[in-house]
Amino acid sequence: MKYPKGKIAVVAAISGTLGKLLFAQIKSAQQAGFQVHGLCARGNDFDMLQKNGVLMYNLRIKRSISPFSDLVTIWDMYRYFRREKITIVHTHTPKAGLLGQLAAKLAGVPIIINTVHGYYFHENMKPLTRWFYIFMEWISARCSTMILSQNPEDVETAIKLGICKHNKIKLLGNGVDLFKFEPSRFDSDCRNKKRREIGLPEDAIVVGIIGRLVKEKGYLELYEAIKTLISTYDKVWLIIIGIKEPEKADRISHDAFVKYGIAHRTLWLGRRDDIPELLSCCDIYTLPSWREGFPRSAIEAAAMALPIVATNIRGCRQVVADGINGFLVPVHDVRQLEAALKKLIDDPEMRHNMGCAGYHKARKEFDERRVCKIVIETYNHLLSAKGLPPLLRLGNGLY
Repeated sequence: MKYPKGKIAVVAAISGTLGKLLFAQIKSAQQAGFQVHGLCARGNDFDMLQKNGVLMYNLRIKRSISPFSDLVTIWDMYRYFRREKITIVHTHTPKAGLLGQLAAKLAGVPIIINTVHGYYFHENMKPLTRWFYIFMEWISARCSTMILSQNPEDVETAIKLGICKHNKIKLLGNGVDLFKFEPSRFDSDCRNKKRREIGLPEDAIVVGIIGRLVKEKGYLELYEAIKTLISTYDKVWLIIIGIKEPEKADRISHDAFVKYGIAHRTLWLGRRDDIPELLSCCDIYTLPSWREGFPRSAIEAAAMALPIVATNIRGCRQVVADGINGFLVPVHDVRQLEAALKKLIDDPEMRHNMGCAGYHKARKEFDERRVCKIVIETYNHLLSAKGLPPLLRLGNGLY
């Protein structure tokens, strides 16, 4: 098969990013005439991506800062980009974004794109730490041909803080497969069958959360709120869908909820591939995070017509219109989180109305096909702007 538009290397820390978050973009690039290479650490989605025609490379990358290991990773990518004569490097996630762009710049890759899924720094950080991460983003941006930002607030932040100029960053947005996340696909029989399968009573009022098992997702505040709620309501249950993060400093154990006395009404389901079915089992979705970029899980919940209780932070604000399709509460505020959940538990009609509002918002704003279109248009525009024909020169090699 010929690839008239060259080769793209998609770089991320873990295969789940490529397989779960970027798969639609990867397929769109293949259909547009690009050969797609995937560079990430081997994980659950690695083989699936290979079967779908992505040329996968097992990247040795640590998610924590490790100077010597990071230099090895840069060298590894540098050699790969040179050897494979990559046309476009498209990086994702903070650390892979920085290392991947540095390697691409050194390798002389013609086009380097970074997608900002949400700047790691935020207003609640200690000033010195915050400015360190801002400086890292500034360095990263020096290597970029173009920056795509999922969140409009991050576009404003990048320009305001001098990370990049306005003509180097543009809004990408975020989206999901709206056919896959369509509540009409799951009738009451499907819902009840799934509830029985995972151990939920059919008449339960279910609060759901999807997120990595780290403190910054707001799990401990949620457990405190649920502790109070289940002492009042005998039908309230919590389901948790999320993977363990043993390398993270703020990791929590998969059964941390036990010490809150809520184990008899809580299910931890770990990593799952049946997210739409599980969301169909929920009555309320919650995301009490401390930091987000543009939370895909909240978009999925909105698309599945669930009312959402989330924190009033960047990302969540883009999904939840306070009082319309859910509630926004302050970060770390257990009492307001509890109160917002209680309103929805008490009022089935409110749950329905807010869920409908979220459904329509998702259909209007969060279609992943629009995101894919912007990505492919960006590739083609940058190729044209560089004047790059199908046969391109990189160093002493020919494409």
